[in-house]
Amino acid sequence: MATAQQEIVHHELTLSGKITFDEDKVAKVYPLAGGFVQELRANLGDYVQKGQVLAVIRSPEIAGFNNQSNIAQSNLRVAQKNYQIAQELFKTGSTSEVELTNAKKELENAQTEANRSKEVLEMYNTGKQSLYSILAPASGFVVDKDIALNMELRTEDIRPIFTISNMDNIWVMANIYESDIAKVQEGYEADITTISYPDKIMKGTVDKISQVVDNDSKVLKARIVIRNEGYKLKPNMYANVIIKHKGNDTKIAIPSKAVIFDKNRHFVMVYNDKCKIDTREIQIHEAMMLNTYLEAGLKEGEKVITKHQLLIYDAIND
Repeated sequence: MATAQQEIVHHELTLSGKITFDEDKVAKVYPLAGGFVQELRANLGDYVQKGQVLAVIRSPEIAGFNNQSNIAQSNLRVAQKNYQIAQELFKTGSTSEVELTNAKKELENAQTEANRSKEVLEMYNTGKQSLYSILAPASGFVVDKDIALNMELRTEDIRPIFTISNMDNIWVMANIYESDIAKVQEGYEADITTISYPDKIMKGTVDKISQVVDNDSKVLKARIVIRNEGYKLKPNMYANVIIKHKGNDTKIAIPSKAVIFDKNRHFVMVYNDKCKIDTREIQIHEAMMLNTYLEAGLKEGEKVITKHQLLIYDAIND
């Protein structure tokens, strides 16, 4: 049994939703130079650490960069030697200050070019000859992969070859139809359930509501951020979303499981004592998953039966 009590009305709104990545923690990886995939070290679903090698590419562009770097280093050594000779000749008066200045300028230019070539090679994570490594820019799961062994990569392709997401937090994008727009606000609590885990209720909060109605589906999107414990939630899963918030009015509340629907009316079984059980018609103000709020039919303090009440109803009223 349960006792009817005056409570603040808690409103609920059931919405459909979909699990998506936390877009703030998604890293998309593109090839820095064209070439052919020589090694593939990460696959879809793998967890990778920041800086981990995802793939090794053999690239003619990298071979060119290495060649430019070798030439720059050779020119730097020549410029250093020429500057040393110019300094010695200047000390003995065998050369002019202008020639010394020119030698110094050539050394500075050679040093700048050598540094530039070195930075380019470091940026591309080059190895020997024409190889360079593609590294993970962040830790997370490989959630999308568009690369295969021996595949040719072209820098003009705009698709990422790896997508990495930190799935510690996940987004639930709930669909708000036009008739319900006024019923949802940022900050409202949300209970999330999925087909995969129907008995597990995950708690979240409405973090952001889109200001644009989707042209095709005619819905607004509400974003709910939740903690993805055990990485159970996967992107593209469907979700059931119950938005909850407190109202300003109070009503008599009873458990929803106590309500009996028959002949297009609602009833409860009121327990007075074991020899006196009444069938009472009620007027519902709002029905929720757990509680039902009443307009009329019960007084505060009255007891209603919440288990096997339908059997008792049939026995008394048939």
